Amino acid sequence: MRLFLLLFTLFLLFSCNELKKENTGGTDEVLDDFSKMPDSIFMAGFKMLETLEETSFSKALALLQKEPNVTEIGVGDSLLSFRVSHGPLMLVPFGEGIPGTKGLSVRPLSTFPLLTVQNEEDHVVAAQREDREHKKALILAPYLWDFGQNEDALVPLKKLENQRNYRGGITYKANATKNAQNISLDDYASFDAYDVVYLSSHGSKTCIIKKDEIEIISGGDSNMCYTFISTGIQLKMTEAIKLKQQLVDKGYKGIYFSKTKDPSMASIYLGAQFFKDRYKNLEGKLIIFSACQLGQRNDLQQTFESLMQNGQFFFWQNTVNADDASKAFNSLFERMLEYGETAPKAFKNIPDELKDNLPSSFVLLDENGKRDTVDTYTYLRMASQGNAMHLIEPVTFIDEKTHQPLDEGQVFPFEGIFEDGLPESADFTIELLGYDQNEMQQGNMAVTLKVDGETVLDKQSFLPDSDPYDHIEVQKGKNEKTTWVTFKGIDLRKDLKKNNSVKLEALFHFDGEHYGYQSLQVSTGNSDMRIEMEHGGDHITMYFDADNYGLKMVVPKENQTMYGDEQGFMYVHSDEEGWMKTEMKGMFAAIGSKIPINLDFLKDLPTKGTFLHKIPAFAATLTIAKLEQEPRAKKISGPVDAKTIFMADGHVKITFDDKKRLESIEDEGYIKYYYEPQTVTFPKAKLFQMPSF
Repeated sequence: MRLFLLLFTLFLLFSCNELKKENTGGTDEVLDDFSKMPDSIFMAGFKMLETLEETSFSKALALLQKEPNVTEIGVGDSLLSFRVSHGPLMLVPFGEGIPGTKGLSVRPLSTFPLLTVQNEEDHVVAAQREDREHKKALILAPYLWDFGQNEDALVPLKKLENQRNYRGGITYKANATKNAQNISLDDYASFDAYDVVYLSSHGSKTCIIKKDEIEIISGGDSNMCYTFISTGIQLKMTEAIKLKQQLVDKGYKGIYFSKTKDPSMASIYLGAQFFKDRYKNLEGKLIIFSACQLGQRNDLQQTFESLMQNGQFFFWQNTVNADDASKAFNSLFERMLEYGETAPKAFKNIPDELKDNLPSSFVLLDENGKRDTVDTYTYLRMASQGNAMHLIEPVTFIDEKTHQPLDEGQVFPFEGIFEDGLPESADFTIELLGYDQNEMQQGNMAVTLKVDGETVLDKQSFLPDSDPYDHIEVQKGKNEKTTWVTFKGIDLRKDLKKNNSVKLEALFHFDGEHYGYQSLQVSTGNSDMRIEMEHGGDHITMYFDADNYGLKMVVPKENQTMYGDEQGFMYVHSDEEGWMKTEMKGMFAAIGSKIPINLDFLKDLPTKGTFLHKIPAFAATLTIAKLEQEPRAKKISGPVDAKTIFMADGHVKITFDDKKRLESIEDEGYIKYYYEPQTVTFPKAKLFQMPSF
């Protein structure tokens, strides 16, 4: 008997995809349209659930087969489904699935959140090409309490939260405890508003059997299968009619209900019909449903393939272990972020051992409800339509000095004299992701640069980099899919103003209509500075001349003046020798004791010039954007009188002026930056070679 049951269940498991839909006496549109369903029919299924409480698998099946009002019965792994008359599909779980997997798991919750009210219209960021770099992600983890450290929804959350395209654009909702209810049906209906949707939940399915079959083992062809996704939402039975009206008001279909251990509660599940009715098309989306058995039916796959104009949909074939899901998606997101690959390329480059032939199993119940498990394998699948989606924009402006991405508001090293009637020029370094240099050359990929809306470089190809004397320099980046391209001496065709904001735009052209985009507001600033520092009664003034990268430091208490040049030489004066220049890197520690900030802040700054040049360079490196992502820093006001203020480590006050430039750092002493013209002239000095020890 048990062997026959096993064989039959395996048949259902692997053949549901091929089964054709037939009329079972209750499959017309009324089944999913709650507006056409009388309250009495809607509630009949809930009443039947109550009669199945504490009933074994075989007894529940026999009861449903004998019930004249039950028009449809389905059998799945540890699961029965049924309809009463033309009512909603109801689920009856037996057991809680296999621990550690993303299969069926039903637990009673104490509260039910009604549908949230959304007054805002759906905002499709991906469709706005001019704003494509500001992306939005929806991450739903209704079973965080169940998966714990193996919750794979934490993978995109951690990897995207500090990524420039997603700063401030992540909506993360999770149920951290069994009784939490932080997710509503409206969240599942809001995919239009996001570029990336990631759902980590439980999944299962049933396949319909003929009503007159007395035993499952008798054979008989299944004529329909359903795939279910658990929403993590529970409702009180007494709230059912109220929920039905809300579903009618919203026009939601494809919603199923399940019994829980608590007879007063029911769970809510979604099927393919929910998404088919809710969305007419999905443009430019990356959607991941991490749940068990979604590949057992083509309904979800086919639904999203038909809905997506451009995009990719990821899902698991069979039951998957939660920790295996985390490893697979960690690799997928790493490829899309670190290498900039499109979703299909990243999927292809996931190691096979993370996505194919993963150990899997499903639960089997005999006629007495006794559990058994059957070992099998699972696979990560991808359905793709139209264009391949990038998770991030694969083009970024790079600061040549720090080798880090340029930040909003940062002073940019334009070449020329502002407001002299002559156009400035500039070197631009661009990071391009997602393609090796061979792919870029074959695709004749190109870059367009704009300054304040005016094109200064139009679809300029950069490979092959065969001429060492041209204005283009190509370097390999952090990996084989990263390339740095520097365009030197680009004529900006306009005279820039001092202390002004300038909009930079970079467009990456490749593969027909695809492209990458970044826009950035930088500052012309006044690169010259006067820097006042005080600590422990000692006062130091620095003067920085950006034209010749000259720096002058005056220490009144010591009656001493020093200079530093671009080549790294320090100029000091002695009564015996006069002016001498030498490299004196070791002096930084001594002078640092008089500077009122922790020198750790300066350790990663550029090495151009002398150690003293790190002080003015720090003004361009420390930005509002960086501090907003720094857990040690808290914004305490801003803008106040157009100033923005942070408190770092609870005691270091950092202030930016109305042009987003660093104005002061205050602790036990202070550093104050004044952006004003300076002229530093170096004295004639003899070269002094420091002895080596």
